[in-house]
Amino acid sequence: MRSDYKKKQIKQLELYFRSLSSVCIDSVLAYYYVPYEFLKFERYLGNRVLKKGLRLWDIKDAESLKTRIRWLLEDGNRDDYKALHAELSALPEQARQNWMEASKDHPEYARMSVIQTFLPQLPAGEIAAFGGGWAIFLSRVGLAYGYLTKEEAWAIKLEAAGYVQQHYGSWEEYLIAFMAASRFWKPEEQFGNMVHIMTRGQTLLGMGTFASRKAPWDIPLEPGGERAAYRKGSASLDA
Repeated sequence: MRSDYKKKQIKQLELYFRSLSSVCIDSVLAYYYVPYEFLKFERYLGNRVLKKGLRLWDIKDAESLKTRIRWLLEDGNRDDYKALHAELSALPEQARQNWMEASKDHPEYARMSVIQTFLPQLPAGEIAAFGGGWAIFLSRVGLAYGYLTKEEAWAIKLEAAGYVQQHYGSWEEYLIAFMAASRFWKPEEQFGNMVHIMTRGQTLLGMGTFASRKAPWDIPLEPGGERAAYRKGSASLDA
């Protein structure tokens, strides 16, 4: 429970959660929402960041929010990515290139092209970053809209953070995986539409190594400083 944490640790973890989910915000306001949280009154001001997030995932109420968050943490396109990644990675490099050149009419060509692009940087084909980052973002929006209690939102953020910590060893790995997954999710979009992810990465990894100073990747998630082991399904999302 959130009450088990000291105020200082809560403050540090909330910054970490905001940093993880900052890559979900395609707006200059993303810089503002790293040090500051969404507030409940913003929903009444027509905040585009919050509304865009809800529209993007077709969320209309608490039930649809919780359903979407659970899908992001349990699937989030991971299985599809890994299946296609396994097909491509099984081929020698030249064979992969030949297949890509000869298969432009293949129904999965666009998504295969994304995997081919990121294969050298993401050899394991693990895109858990996408589900984890978006689950945190939606929990923040859900709290502002009253779809989640503070305890529910906290549990989701902890689960999602533990989930991505389990799969990646650094901010760099996380950002690369999030970029790959975002392209895979919407392969028809121009790469330029992913610029906001790169700029968020520059913020986290730059500015005097912000992440390492303020939000280190392996920040402890358990009360008192112990790093949390990822526990699937530990967040309560009962409607």
